[in-house]
Amino acid sequence: MNFGQNLFNWFTSNAQSLVLMAIAIIGVYLGFKREFSKLIGFLVIAIVAVGLVFNTAGVKDVLLNLFNRVMGA
Repeated sequence: MNFGQNLFNWFTSNAQSLVLMAIAIIGVYLGFKREFSKLIGFLVIAIVAVGLVFNTAGVKDVLLNLFNRVMGA
């Protein structure tokens, strides 16, 4: 049994639903308050958050390549 991989899979599956719920709640709140400038900024941040949560392998590859370029490995 690989405890780390099981924990990662559990966290990833739960983080996806939590991120989507938080985005929906904050989006509805900002929409009802008619704060459209904040809503547009939040949507940009939400797109980045969804990309980070739903594409963990791609993010890992990008950050690893960036680290290797900075550190010269």
